[in-house]
Amino acid sequence: MGIDFYYIAGSTPCRSVLMTCKAAGVELNLKGVDLQNGEQKEAAFTKINPMQLVPAIDDNGFRMGESRAIMGYICGKYAPDSPLYPKDLQKRATVDEMMYFDIGHFGKSIGDYVLPQVFRKQPADKEKEASMKEALDKLNRVLEGKQYATGNTLTVADFCLATSLTLADAVPVQYNLKPWNNVATWFQRMKNLPYFTECNKAYYEFAKKMTSK
Repeated sequence: MGIDFYYIAGSTPCRSVLMTCKAAGVELNLKGVDLQNGEQKEAAFTKINPMQLVPAIDDNGFRMGESRAIMGYICGKYAPDSPLYPKDLQKRATVDEMMYFDIGHFGKSIGDYVLPQVFRKQPADKEKEASMKEALDKLNRVLEGKQYATGNTLTVADFCLATSLTLADAVPVQYNLKPWNNVATWFQRMKNLPYFTECNKAYYEFAKKMTSK
């Protein structure tokens, strides 16, 4: 029957959930939400998520929002033995650490630098770029000697970090990652996943469309 998944295709957190479900083999009933016309504020959606935000899920009456919480729930219920979100508390804490790093610094710094260029066609901001470079420095150190963010096993933390980095990978930025070899190698590894393109193409297409306007 699958989980009802309320989303917008280009959204970074929505794409993280999509990648998690693909990796875990969990079926979703995709339900797009028209944010531009305020569908998230209508009564029907507000019942699903009173915060009026995407992503959100309805799993046979169990409803929740917040992408990272959704990812943890899906792994815990439908893939409890998967290393995507490990049972071992120390391994899980390391996954959580990297997801918090993403939401608090890595993804935020990338969004602060990239999105004004995409949505408002503003020139690149040097101070915001410096913050993004600092975040890339940190991730580059974390990835030293590792295939993935928390070791040599793919986890949900990698999905959060990779979808954040797509913002800088797409037009108009297409940021050069060569100074951060560990990040560049890891990101290419993520892009080689069989479901990466399917889950992320909507943002690349959106950014290209916005740039061409």
